[in-house]
Amino acid sequence: MQRPTRAEINLTALRHNFSSVRQQAGGAKIMAVVKAEAYGHGLARIAQELSNLGTNYLGVSFLEEGIALRKAGIYTPILVMGGLVDEQIEQYLDFGLDITVSSVWKARQVEAVAEKYATKAIVHLKFDTGMGRIGQQWHSAQLLLEAVTLLPHLELRGLYSHFASAESANLAYTKHQLDCFYSVLDMAHRLKLEFPLVHIANSGALLQMTEQTRFAMVRPGLALYGVAPGRHLEAKIHLQPVMTLRSEIVYVKKPPAGTPVGYGSTWRSPGERWIATIPIGYGDGYPRRAGNRAIVMLRGRRCPVVGNVSMDQITIDAGVEAYLGDEVLLFGKTGNSELPLWDLCAAIDAIPYEILCGLTTRTPRVYVE
Repeated sequence: MQRPTRAEINLTALRHNFSSVRQQAGGAKIMAVVKAEAYGHGLARIAQELSNLGTNYLGVSFLEEGIALRKAGIYTPILVMGGLVDEQIEQYLDFGLDITVSSVWKARQVEAVAEKYATKAIVHLKFDTGMGRIGQQWHSAQLLLEAVTLLPHLELRGLYSHFASAESANLAYTKHQLDCFYSVLDMAHRLKLEFPLVHIANSGALLQMTEQTRFAMVRPGLALYGVAPGRHLEAKIHLQPVMTLRSEIVYVKKPPAGTPVGYGSTWRSPGERWIATIPIGYGDGYPRRAGNRAIVMLRGRRCPVVGNVSMDQITIDAGVEAYLGDEVLLFGKTGNSELPLWDLCAAIDAIPYEILCGLTTRTPRVYVE
């Protein structure tokens, strides 16, 4: 028996989205981003599905994610995009993972370990064009580009950067970053350095600045899971939600008017309303701030979450009709009912990434066709 609260992962929708993204990418290679448990959908299972669909690369944040995929029998090329810890370099080589190199110092560390083991390390040089996190500053790119020409144990597979706001309706800063990126590429060209995989486009850039940003490879993440990175982008590509979060009613009652509900007594029953309890809470990753703000679907009706969200339960104002075992849709699509994830995000001032990645392992993932 499975817990009534579950996240259903629609693999047919995943395949549809991958096809839509591949069409948008034209002839560019695809790096499917599967970090953070494939945005909460399940790292190994989703990575295997995407590999079967023909993704050219998988993108993760940490060494441990890459190792987990290798141990799961996935041999698609994998780039670890997070910061490099020098004590881990040997494991990158052991498990055949591409390394992000973001400074001269890091490049020399990787060279030393690769030389020690008489092998070559596959690296992607990362440059900061305005995100402000990992990456050699774009205006000092020559320092890193010149340094790697003297390191024979590095195989220069890729050169990349990351956009800070490519999902925004205002693309001025994204265009500025792209100009900075072109400056780095021009510098590499002058030094006669060749990189088979130049990449910068995330889902937002792929949808809004396709021709300018797709280069040799693109890095879709959220779009693969059926959610546009901005609500204004939904019309630019046909996506299907991969995750549906659902549960069912486990208790109903009709308390008298004025009865408080939930921790802190932040809501009181107006009377003559069925109040239903649903077994999901912030312990499952359903946001606590959804209390008195979010909406769920019950019998095709939109019903408000009332009272504060508890660790294990929420309560909803079910109106005039509610029964034990009734299905409750928290977001996603089931039958003729659909409650977009963006609706929950708008209600609580969140982003889709936060909700999807925040679902805990206590919520079972059920894979369906």
